[in-house]
Amino acid sequence: MITKQTKVLTGLLIFLVIGGSVMADRRGQIHRLGSELERLAIDLALSGYDHFKNWGGEINEREQGVLFKSASFVASCQLFLKLTKGDSDYFGSRYVRTNLYNAFIYLAGSFNDLEKECQDADIRPYALRDIRRTLERMEREFAGWPSPQNLAYLDGKYVKARDASVYLIQKRGTGVYIRRPFKDIESLYRYNYDLNRGKDPWKYFVEVSEDTLMRMDEDPMIVRTFNGRLVIEQSNRPNRPVFLIERGKKRGLTSPQVVQRYGGWKNVFEVPIEVINKYPEGEPIR
Repeated sequence: MITKQTKVLTGLLIFLVIGGSVMADRRGQIHRLGSELERLAIDLALSGYDHFKNWGGEINEREQGVLFKSASFVASCQLFLKLTKGDSDYFGSRYVRTNLYNAFIYLAGSFNDLEKECQDADIRPYALRDIRRTLERMEREFAGWPSPQNLAYLDGKYVKARDASVYLIQKRGTGVYIRRPFKDIESLYRYNYDLNRGKDPWKYFVEVSEDTLMRMDEDPMIVRTFNGRLVIEQSNRPNRPVFLIERGKKRGLTSPQVVQRYGGWKNVFEVPIEVINKYPEGEPIR
């Protein structure tokens, strides 16, 4: 006879096997993209040298800068490729300081340095575009890899700092992420509604270490309110009043007919009681 405990253990085993298979597939894809990236980087470095050497017979200071950044990027690609191999313990997600995504951040940084050097020298080889596309494909693979140390996975999610501040994580470029603090709980809920994510922003919350948070620069604060909107307390309490937030006050709607006049229940936002309580009472709407 199959017991409930046996079913649970079997389900867990299946989950672990499937999960391990998915992780292995993703790792293999990252390795394949790493190989493609190495080839593109080597081609760029060699073609750049030949181009500069044959252009005027001598390589100027700006061109030399591009060549050295190109060589540095090739070396970064080769090291990254080595770290993606199956026999590398560097890959283990339990190593906060030495996981594969951290290596990708260094790789992306090396490419960003090369790209900036090319821009400063007013040189724009087509290969840069192909390299960036490959890096972006690689980062999309990382985005599906659940880990609180993986910045690509954190993109678009909310995280909390040691001081209880809540941040939104946003991508600003390949391997570049920033954190934006919410002014208050009202700003968080309004932002979540604006993204059509529903009434529960905590579904998108991920706990991260302070070290992970501090790896990202901080951008301007997110400040949003429910001004001009109908709100109701987020609870199962009966007879909860509906309010219109208007000019810094909450104005109670005195009947269901009044709610309908303002667009009906589809226009009523459920929010924590503390959001409503922060507003002083205004004139009721009859």
